[in-house]
Amino acid sequence: MINYKPPSWFRSLQIGIGIIALVLSFLMISLGYPTLSLNIINIFVSITLLTIGIERVVFGLMLPAIARQSMGITKIGRFTSIGMGTIATIFAIIALSSPQFASTKNFTLLSLSISVIFNGFGKIVQGVLDRRDTLPVKVFLISLGILSLAIAFLVGHADQFGTIFLTRILSIVLILYGMQMIFFGITGKPALQKMLKK
Repeated sequence: MINYKPPSWFRSLQIGIGIIALVLSFLMISLGYPTLSLNIINIFVSITLLTIGIERVVFGLMLPAIARQSMGITKIGRFTSIGMGTIATIFAIIALSSPQFASTKNFTLLSLSISVIFNGFGKIVQGVLDRRDTLPVKVFLISLGILSLAIAFLVGHADQFGTIFLTRILSIVLILYGMQMIFFGITGKPALQKMLKK
């Protein structure tokens, strides 16, 4: 059985996206509102979700059949990754294109919420369908997906919980996304699995 390892350009993409997620999320947490305007916060969150969605699409598109077989990824898993990533990317772009957060608050939050939902579903599907993932990897991915769905629900009810509080909670989730992608990008998935099996 061929032990497939993602190409260096894709691992660099993962690391780059992870760094973007970490930097923007830390800025939102450390500075926050009103130092950062709501429009800027919306842009930061949207860009982070956009890059995460793009990573999922690229991951699904780049995998040849032999790599999917080696990594234990089904054809359904590939198409799901592309589909979920595409939808998450589209709604992140919609939120990013909102001219003024205050005047389109509900619409923007809905777009962000949907983007988080599909990123979360993508992580859950990845954890469930990637057959060769070790149990710790599966648990982490599924837990991250479930946490994303919970945060997306809260973002959809921002009027009850407060927009600023939710952006900080969402930033923490995006930090986890960023750390996951950086770690996977640096070590490569096979290397990570070997470490967890020791």
